[in-house]
Amino acid sequence: MKRKTKIFRGIRRYFQLLGIYARMDLASLTRDAKFMAIVITADIVSNISSIIGIFLLAWKFGGIGGMDRFEVLFMLAYGNIVMGFLNMMGGCNALFPSRIIGRGQWEHMFIIPLPYGVQLTVGIFPFTGSSSLLSGIGMLWVAMRHLECHSSMPWWWPGMLVFQLIASMVVVTAASYLFSSLAFYAPVQCEEIASTVVYSMEHTKSFPLSGMPVYIRYPLLTIFPAGLMAWFPTMILLGKTTAFENFYPAIFALLLSLAAAHFFRKGFRYYVKKGINRYSAGGHRS
Repeated sequence: MKRKTKIFRGIRRYFQLLGIYARMDLASLTRDAKFMAIVITADIVSNISSIIGIFLLAWKFGGIGGMDRFEVLFMLAYGNIVMGFLNMMGGCNALFPSRIIGRGQWEHMFIIPLPYGVQLTVGIFPFTGSSSLLSGIGMLWVAMRHLECHSSMPWWWPGMLVFQLIASMVVVTAASYLFSSLAFYAPVQCEEIASTVVYSMEHTKSFPLSGMPVYIRYPLLTIFPAGLMAWFPTMILLGKTTAFENFYPAIFALLLSLAAAHFFRKGFRYYVKKGINRYSAGGHRS
């Protein structure tokens, strides 16, 4: 009973902290609304322009790799929503834990009276950090309006969309934490390993894999799972996979999460014994 009370108390505190971050983000928006509106608009334009080249190729050739124009747009929108939500929720380097470890900031967490999990996951920018999410939602709406299968989608399809989005986000987060565990052993060399992994997946997710040979496609669904950020979930949501394949992203996300949790805890135990000592006596980071 006490354990359940503690868990619920922790969950409540977590959402309270999210509310604090949201109010702080709103304050930064309202402090100079004109400037922030310009910045958010510029971010939306930048996000769309960074992926529009793939859609223009699909438009010119009537599709890519067995996907028509608006199926490609759906895939691009899906990927933008995944990264948009993670960027919005990944404040304070929560999505890039190797930075926290490599910069010697992990010791700061020892004296904060909150569980490590809460400290690593709290941080939200729903107003100033939502440009990629908003552009993804807009593109998804346009794609859905033009897809031929739109009118025949079953009632449970929106739930499947949310389920696949969550699985894709878990894959990206788990991959970041799995590789970040190396920073416990080599903090200087691996300080930016999480950002390298996440950004590499983000830049690779925009390419349709339908027309690629299997020796390229399979590694992008297993070893380096960028294909699970947009392409494969899109194929599932468009009904182009088998019933068994529909559960592959969720199964992969679960296994990758378990691996990330194991190696992150193992690295943390090593860190507790060895420390990092990246700060000199004058307070500068080595």
